[in-house]
Amino acid sequence: MAQGVLSGKYEPGQAPKEGTRAAHEEAGGSMGDFMNERVLTAVQELKPIAADAGLSMPALAIAWVLQNDNVAAALVGASRPEQLEENVKAVGVKLEESIMQRIDAALSGVSERDPGKTAERAPKTRVC
Repeated sequence: MAQGVLSGKYEPGQAPKEGTRAAHEEAGGSMGDFMNERVLTAVQELKPIAADAGLSMPALAIAWVLQNDNVAAALVGASRPEQLEENVKAVGVKLEESIMQRIDAALSGVSERDPGKTAERAPKTRVC
C-alpha cells in the first residue's frame, strides 16, 4: 500500500492531514519516496479507475499487485481492523485487461511491471 499512499488519501500540493502516518513526525520521514507530486498525482488518477472497477483504492492496488505475474505474494499491513477488512476484498478479484492497461498508464513513470527493468531502477522511483 506504499505506506498508505495507494489509499488515495494524500493529495498533491496539500499537506498530509493531521493524524495520518505522513503527518507523523517520525513515521512520515520514511514516506519521502512516496510523498512527491509525481507519485501523488499518479495515484489520484487511479480514483476513477477504482470506481469503474467497483473497488476501493486499497482493493484496486492489492488486486493489481496480485494480478501481476511477477509477484508471488502481496505484503499488506493494516493499522486498523477495517483496513484489513478492506484489503481482503481484493482476494479473488480478476481485473479486466482494459482496467489493467488504465492502471499501468496512470502509474507510468512511477512503477515498473517488467521484471527485466526492475533491477535497473532505483527503489525510490517505484510505487509498487
